[in-house]
Amino acid sequence: MNTQHFLPPIILATNDYNRLLFTAMLRQKLGRRKTNFLLEELRRATVCHPAALPEDVVSTNCRVIYRIDDEPKTHAHLLVHPDDLIWPGAELSVATPLGTALLGLRIGDRMPFLDDDGETREVYVEGIGLRFLDDGSTVTRARRGIMWA
Repeated sequence: MNTQHFLPPIILATNDYNRLLFTAMLRQKLGRRKTNFLLEELRRATVCHPAALPEDVVSTNCRVIYRIDDEPKTHAHLLVHPDDLIWPGAELSVATPLGTALLGLRIGDRMPFLDDDGETREVYVEGIGLRFLDDGSTVTRARRGIMWA
């Protein structure tokens, strides 16, 4: 019997989708490993205009609050494009397995992924903090499912 895991739907803004598709295809052409997961996620994504992206959806340039498996400790990182990664302690590249798993999820979603050691893990999105536009301004704030203007 073939057991299939339910994957939550993901939503991406067109600017994230286009930039990440280009990056993933370039990395695949260069023989970089771990590109397939990102490409698979991009293929199954629903794409929308950036202004139509719901506030409770994880995108690049937003602070995401999450748990891995059932760990008691939460983590919070700014999810960034790999070319924009400048502060690894506070930022998480969307090209990592964890970053790819978070991309496009809504608050409350769970998503399985393979970590760097090949172990199956599950990430749970608890909230979204600040979301930054390309010009550096903030758009929304949400934490633990509660939205603020």
